[in-house]
Amino acid sequence: MIAKSERWFVLVLLALSVCVHGRPLAAATDGVTKKVAIVPFGVPSAAADRDWLGEGLPYVVALRLQLNIPHLKVTLLPRSMFSNAEGILNVLDPSEVSRLVDRLQPLGYDALVFGHFIQVEPTLRAEIQVWTQQPERFIAKAQEQAAERDPDGLGIKLVTFVVSVLQVPPSDTEGRRFAERYTSSAEAFERFARALPLAGMADDEEDVTQAVNLFKEAVKFDGKFAMAWRQQGDLLFRQKQYAEAIEAYQAFLSVGRRNAVIYRRLGNAYFAQHDATRALDAYKRGLQLDGRDYQLHLDLGLAYAALRDDVNATKTLLRALEVKPDDPLAFANLGVVYLLQGNFPAATASLRRAQLLQNSDPVLNYNLGLSLMYEKATDQAREQFERALQLSPHFAAAAYQLALVSERLNIPQALERWRSYLAMARGTPEEQDWVARAEEHLQRLQRP
Repeated sequence: MIAKSERWFVLVLLALSVCVHGRPLAAATDGVTKKVAIVPFGVPSAAADRDWLGEGLPYVVALRLQLNIPHLKVTLLPRSMFSNAEGILNVLDPSEVSRLVDRLQPLGYDALVFGHFIQVEPTLRAEIQVWTQQPERFIAKAQEQAAERDPDGLGIKLVTFVVSVLQVPPSDTEGRRFAERYTSSAEAFERFARALPLAGMADDEEDVTQAVNLFKEAVKFDGKFAMAWRQQGDLLFRQKQYAEAIEAYQAFLSVGRRNAVIYRRLGNAYFAQHDATRALDAYKRGLQLDGRDYQLHLDLGLAYAALRDDVNATKTLLRALEVKPDDPLAFANLGVVYLLQGNFPAATASLRRAQLLQNSDPVLNYNLGLSLMYEKATDQAREQFERALQLSPHFAAAAYQLALVSERLNIPQALERWRSYLAMARGTPEEQDWVARAEEHLQRLQRP
């Protein structure tokens, strides 16, 4: 008889894997999201020392679009896609660009953005082309220019043209951010533009280090360059360098506007360091700025749960569902909180709702199996643990619980499953204590 589960293994933290929600590039009010691809810009061969403009400025344009136009999904295409036997794509040749547009059509982009620097001194002058695919092919061109030492100003003009062509005007608030100057320092902007491609493609420690150093150089040239701090923090967070990410986010908040998104990311960095108290404070500050931010309500609920403040965790997660009804992640984590409270019927109901909305995460199956086991619904619990292992064959906790619940149903099968668990878990440091318990179960079942 199973009176008590022997291990909890996953509750709040692993329930996060049910569905990952950063700030999604959400659909526009009419439900349409436009997919846009940006091609690296061409730079005159005589301006080899400004080659960073060809890679960096498109990244800055993409960044402005992504942060301010939520109904766009922007992709930066690598330059390697456009090399051929004759050399690099000539964006000033309409026939060559047209062939490339045809080649990229199966990828489903609504628009492609090309650019080429005609001049880099004493004035920055670039031609930009926006090729739209829907409802029919249409080409819009413009030439924009700015002072040689004002590449940020040129970037603002280029992105403004792109938005006007795509007919995705931002709201008034977004519009002010959209045209916001990042920096007046040409040196700071160059470091920033060099860092963005490295940060976007950071596959190894060398790229990460180089990108971080460039971001740091940017803020040395301009101590109020808030976006450089933000991008540095995001890169460090992705690399799980949470202490350094916290410093960068705090620097952003000290020089930039108070920002709900940055408070959430700051809170997430604290949470990743298991500092739920500081995470709680950051999430609350973010909600003071944007009380309708679903993700902040969700993260705040998780912080309360980590501190075992189950009452506030429940209230906050229910509030998240008011903001975004029928979200699987909120239901999954609400079910986890009910599990912590020992309210198993409520936990089962919430986890089943999450499963109806998102039925492909092994952690969700595992948590639902735990709740059903506590409700003595043994057959149903077994099915959930089996499903968890189908989705994740090396999920040791699910294998352990499956063996445990099988003791009530089929002893020979339980013996087989304990052996399977031990074969999976032996040699894994975090499973050491559970391996010892599993061996005790196996020995007991094997006694005559």
